Amino acid sequence: MKLYAWVENEQLFTTEDKNLAPSNAIELEVESPDNVVYENGQIRLKTKEEKLAEEKERKLAELKNHTTSLLEQTDYIITKIAEAQLLGDTDKAERLKQKYAKQLQEREAIRQWNEQMKEAIRNAKTLDELRQIEIRYVKELQLLSLTSRTSKKRCKKHDC
Repeated sequence: MKLYAWVENEQLFTTEDKNLAPSNAIELEVESPDNVVYENGQIRLKTKEEKLAEEKERKLAELKNHTTSLLEQTDYIITKIAEAQLLGDTDKAERLKQKYAKQLQEREAIRQWNEQMKEAIRNAKTLDELRQIEIRYVKELQLLSLTSRTSKKRCKKHDC
């Protein structure tokens, strides 16, 4: 898209409408108005590295919000167990852990998925690669993956 950019009082302004731009505006070809930067007295376009870094930060924030919303659904379980432990009622804490074993396992799967997603985002080399990373937790697949890894660990530990 064509964009017209100019600076007034050390502040950057842009418009797509040439008729609204002052005569000192420069014409730029951009993907997004967000790609225009005013720095050190110069109007310039963001570099690929800057765009990649910004997109990584945006994806990491999206991941954090999504993971938080997933874990919040079972935070009450952690609170119950912590209260029992704080009061020294280890029997109750153990009963709660057994009662909510499935939910606790799912929380672990969510945390592992979160770490894998962080790594994938941080390791992305291009914007296209980064944009292909979909932040979506699939409960059944993650639990199967966690159960499979846990079973393998147990078998190695017990020489199965």
